Amino acid sequence: MTKLTVFIILLVSSCKALPYGDDNNDIYSNDDYEDVASASNEETVGEQVIHRLPTFTSVGEQLLVNEGSTIRMPCIVNRLDGFVLLWKKGDEFVAVGDQMVVKNDPRFQLIKETNENGGVIGNTLVISLAEETDAGDYTCQVSTFKPVEIKHSVKIRVKPVIQRVPDNGIIVAETGDTVKLECQVTRGSPMPEITWRRKERKMPTGEDSMRGLSLTYKAVTRHHSGIYICSADNGFGEPTETELKLDVQHKPEIEQEETYIHTGEGDQTEVICIVHSSPRSQVTWYKDGIPLDGANYLMNQRGNRHTLTIPSVDASKMGKYTCRASNSYGEDQKTTEVSGKAEAAEIKSDPKGMEYDRFNLEWEARSLSPISNFKVEWKTNGDEKWKTSEVEAYQLPNADNTYAGTHMITKLNPATVYLVKVSSRNVYGYSNPSQPFKFATRGADPVQKPITGNGCAVPNTFVSVTLALCSSLIYLLHQ
Repeated sequence: MTKLTVFIILLVSSCKALPYGDDNNDIYSNDDYEDVASASNEETVGEQVIHRLPTFTSVGEQLLVNEGSTIRMPCIVNRLDGFVLLWKKGDEFVAVGDQMVVKNDPRFQLIKETNENGGVIGNTLVISLAEETDAGDYTCQVSTFKPVEIKHSVKIRVKPVIQRVPDNGIIVAETGDTVKLECQVTRGSPMPEITWRRKERKMPTGEDSMRGLSLTYKAVTRHHSGIYICSADNGFGEPTETELKLDVQHKPEIEQEETYIHTGEGDQTEVICIVHSSPRSQVTWYKDGIPLDGANYLMNQRGNRHTLTIPSVDASKMGKYTCRASNSYGEDQKTTEVSGKAEAAEIKSDPKGMEYDRFNLEWEARSLSPISNFKVEWKTNGDEKWKTSEVEAYQLPNADNTYAGTHMITKLNPATVYLVKVSSRNVYGYSNPSQPFKFATRGADPVQKPITGNGCAVPNTFVSVTLALCSSLIYLLHQ
């Protein structure tokens, strides 16, 4: 270090245009300039030479540079006039004048800066292929008696490197286990932000993503399974990512697309089961409790979607088809009925009747085979026995396979709530009845509404009895 210091002093002393004299105290004043007076006699006009100190036109910067990129630090003055620029990193010299002190590192270089007249006004210290060790404070000084300087602070941003836990990226658990998903940051500056997301779906708790070095789930279910992506981002280009696969093993769970399939003879029909299981399940198909072979049916699987195709339906192919899945954790099964019977009827009437003793019921039903008639059943809410009536069906114009019916239900009580259901008959028999439809004669509301406000709640029984008595009295007065 002593030899390096002596070299720098000699180098600075040898630079041209540095006005050193016998008395250093006379070289530079505190007023940033120096007057050197020449002796004159009575016949010679006195001359005065002024050497002004350089001032910086560039400023120190806070630099954040990606590893592998180029660092540029300018040191520009208004005039150099033979003064020398010194570069230091911390307390170590990097360059003196146009000479690099750093040896055996071709990444460092000085680029000379000139003005429009070609005069040198400074330089730029350039460090290519930036490394972590290049971070620090770089100072550029002007070699005056009282040095003036600017400082550049350099930080190196390092791309994150992350390691998934475990190394193979696969976590196997069972239903009810506690699972920790984790990825470790092995490199990166500044420390990256870690976010998690699940491939092709939301996180188990509904979020698009979550933050943190790790995630812990207690009592996991099959809904926690999936591929999780750990992403590390500190601003260095695209985030660094790694994947973890969570496999929660469980007994099969089956989803049905339909529980009832309405079809006709000659049609092709598909029965579909979605089977969720880990490990993979063995899937078996049954018709009316008897295992099926592939002779008269087509069985196909794509992922967890299992399809049974009935190529040409006839009366012998109609029935209840069961999809049964089993693995080492248990089994599950679901049944779909394939039938030529009509679909359940849909009631179109307004449930709030306008008359005291009768109600007009209207409905529609779809069937691939003609519907001949409907069966209408009704009763009051409290009765056990249904009253029945047969109604002729008619096909709706401009509506394929849609049939309709209408029936005036008479001899009803005023202000009373009733239930009604409709079944459709074709060559395969009566369909399943529609869902019970609630309607009311005039004076009653088919839907009980809660009492709001500051009023006290009145028992439903009292209200119903009062409404029935009032409505009956009004009905009798109108006769």
